[in-house]
Amino acid sequence: MKKSMAMILLICLMTLSFMGCGAKNKDEAKTEPSRNLEADAEDSETQEEAEGNTKTMNITVSMQTFDNTFASFCMARMAIYNEEHPELNITYLDAANDAATQITQIEQAVINDTQAVICCVVDATQAQPIVTACKDAGVPLIAFNRVFEGCDTFVGANNADAGRIVAERAIELLDGSGNIALVQGVMGQANTYERTDAILEALAEHPDIEIVLDGAADWKRDKALELVETWLQSGTEFDLVIALNDDAALGVQQALSGAGKADSIPVLSINGDPSGINGVKDGILDCTAFQAPFTQADKALEIAVEYIQGGTPTDTFKVDYELITADNVADYMQFTTVEGE
Repeated sequence: MKKSMAMILLICLMTLSFMGCGAKNKDEAKTEPSRNLEADAEDSETQEEAEGNTKTMNITVSMQTFDNTFASFCMARMAIYNEEHPELNITYLDAANDAATQITQIEQAVINDTQAVICCVVDATQAQPIVTACKDAGVPLIAFNRVFEGCDTFVGANNADAGRIVAERAIELLDGSGNIALVQGVMGQANTYERTDAILEALAEHPDIEIVLDGAADWKRDKALELVETWLQSGTEFDLVIALNDDAALGVQQALSGAGKADSIPVLSINGDPSGINGVKDGILDCTAFQAPFTQADKALEIAVEYIQGGTPTDTFKVDYELITADNVADYMQFTTVEGE
């Protein structure tokens, strides 16, 4: 009887132990899915954050022409910016100095769902179709380097300031008296007439200084070379040349060098491109007015992103020109490569 009772107790204890283990395993089975769901949720949030951080923003950059040192330099700088901000998808368009081509290209970019347009306009007087296309589609339009009516923001430099400081340099070199030859850009473009008007205004206070020759080189070195060669052959005397951009200024210098007059006739320039800065360093150019292309390029992209993200950027961002001469050119050598700033 005692053995039977002991056996019964042993069986009961084994049964209870088995049931307890089963209950424990069952409870663990209930809690395990809960832990997995929490982990899955965390993984999902992390994935969503990662996808948000790499979301592509489509930006169109329309240049008046790729055949231009300033434009090439700015695009190279934008490419460096893009490497640091891979979420940007930047498309570059070459209008080849044709206003109709630029209009068509930007209208197509808007149709293709670009989210912002940065435009260095060919002709500000023909920009209305570009403005209309962007406004109708709700696409922010940033005027780059050249302002035009209807843009949402202008990023560029003060052209009147450039003309003024170069004219003041000319007055200093001529000591208040002499003849100037003026090499302009594309006639009718804002950068051309704004710089020219400021030069004329500054020189108006010095009646003994006269512009005896002027002509358009369309911002190009070869055209400036041909223009100044013609002037030299004409026999008209001039003591100094002002060119409205660095490429043209180097063409002027080449023409003067060919005539043996490079040392006697100083060449003054505007833009502060790498070629212009190096020209001052090498003594080829007397000066160039620096317009901070790195700052303009970076700021245009920053403002485009701000618009895309729903912000309200400033309507105008202008950089000040700075005169580079032999005295301070060493401070600007860092700007002769796109990585310099």
